[in-house]
Amino acid sequence: MKKWSIPVLIAIVALLMPMSMINVSAQEEASLSISKSADPTSASVGDTITYTYTITNTDNVTIENITLEDDPLGTIDLGGQTSLDSGATITATATYTVAETDLPGPLVNTAEVSGTDPDGNLFTDTGTATVELSYNTELQINKEADRETASPHEVITYTYTITNTGDIAIDNITLEDDKLGPITLNGNDNMALAPGQTITANATYTVSIWDFLRGKSIVNTANVTGTDGLGNSLTGSDTATVSLTIISKTLLTKFEILKLSGVPGKGIEKAPGLQKPFNPKSQAAEHAGKKDKDQEEEQLQIRERVENQGAEEQLQIMSEVQNQAGSEQATQDDDDEEANPGKGQLKKNSVTDNQTQGQEATQDNGQNKPDKDKPNNKSKAGK
Repeated sequence: MKKWSIPVLIAIVALLMPMSMINVSAQEEASLSISKSADPTSASVGDTITYTYTITNTDNVTIENITLEDDPLGTIDLGGQTSLDSGATITATATYTVAETDLPGPLVNTAEVSGTDPDGNLFTDTGTATVELSYNTELQINKEADRETASPHEVITYTYTITNTGDIAIDNITLEDDKLGPITLNGNDNMALAPGQTITANATYTVSIWDFLRGKSIVNTANVTGTDGLGNSLTGSDTATVSLTIISKTLLTKFEILKLSGVPGKGIEKAPGLQKPFNPKSQAAEHAGKKDKDQEEEQLQIRERVENQGAEEQLQIMSEVQNQAGSEQATQDDDDEEANPGKGQLKKNSVTDNQTQGQEATQDNGQNKPDKDKPNNKSKAGK
C-alpha cells in the first residue's frame, strides 16, 4: 500500500463517525468542577450549618448557563453570575438548620453544578458534604410537697413539674407516684412535650394514723416515663419527704390514741365507741390491755380484813372501801370499758357480790347471838 493511502483512510473514517461521539470527546476535553464544604462538621438539632460551594472552569473555553442545585436546599443563588471564563471561579453559600427529622444522622447532602460550552455541550459535576449529628434526650421531674410536717387527718398537696430538657420531642409521657398511683396529666394519661416544654400536675394525700405506725415521715417517689422520636425510652424520678408530728391529741379518735400507745387488739379501729374524738383526761390508753394488779392486791387485803373482823366491822370496812373506790374509779371504769368492753360490768358484779356477802354476814351474826341476849319468853309467859 502506498504511503498516501493511510491518511486518506483516516479522513474517511472521521467523516463517517457519529456526531454523538464528537460531543463526548468535547465533554472529556472541557472541565467544570465543584467543591462543597460544611461548617460546622458536627451539629445538634437546631444548629445552623453553613455550606460553601466553589465552582471552577478549568477548560480553555467559556462555560455558560451555569446552575447549582443542592438536594436538601434546592436551587442555590449564584449572585446572578451564570457564566465562567476559562480558569474563573464562582463562590456561593447557603445555610441549613438541623431538624429532628435529620436524626440520628449523619447529615449527607449533595450539590450538582451544570453548564454548557459554546457548542452547546453539557458539563456537570457534584460535590458532597457530611455533618455528624448529635442529640440529647432527657426527661426531668421535680416533686414538691406543700408542707414539711403533717399530722393525722391533714392533707398534703404534691406538685409535679415535668420538663423536656432534651433536643427532640418526647411523647407517651406517663406519671406514677409509688404511694398515690398513676397521676393524670392535663386530663390525659399520655402527654407529649416539645424540647424545653414543661407540664405540671397535682395530687393530694390525707395523712392517717397508719403512716405514724410505719415511721416518722412519709417518703414517696414519683416516676415519669416517655419515648423520644427515635423510639428510645426515657425515665426520671424525684422524691418528697414530709415529717410526721402530732400537733394535738384532741384531733385524734380514741382508737388512734390506743394504736399510737401500742395497745394490742384486733378490730379496735372499727369499734363504734372508739371512733369518737379523744378525751385528753381519759386514761384508757394507760389501762387498756393491762392487768390491774393493784386492784387484785386491794381486794385480797379487803378479804383478809373481813375474815378477821366481826360483822359490824365488816360492813364498815366494805363501806369505806366502796366510798374510796367509787371516787377513784369513776373515770377509770369508763376508760376501761372503752378499751376492754365488759370489764366494767365484771367490777360492778364484784361490788354487788361483796355487798350481798356483807348483808348475809350481818344476818348470820344476829341469828347466832347467845340466848341471854334474847328476850326471856318464859318470864313473860309465867306472868
